[in-house]
Amino acid sequence: MNGEAHFENRIYFFKLVSKTKDEIKVEMYSTPYTLVKQEDKWRNHNNKMNLTQGLVDAVVKAVNEAE
Repeated sequence: MNGEAHFENRIYFFKLVSKTKDEIKVEMYSTPYTLVKQEDKWRNHNNKMNLTQGLVDAVVKAVNEAE
């Protein structure tokens, strides 16, 4: 799935690699990102570069809306 995350008046394009109940893996601009659910929030997990929390929330929202 190709998606768009809207954050701070910008559109970020990404490709969903995989999704489970507690983990989302995406590729954004040729960089892989892993997001994990910790308690009630989604967070960066062992990424070479981290997404800001607002962008993490926007990616999770876009992934969930696409289902």
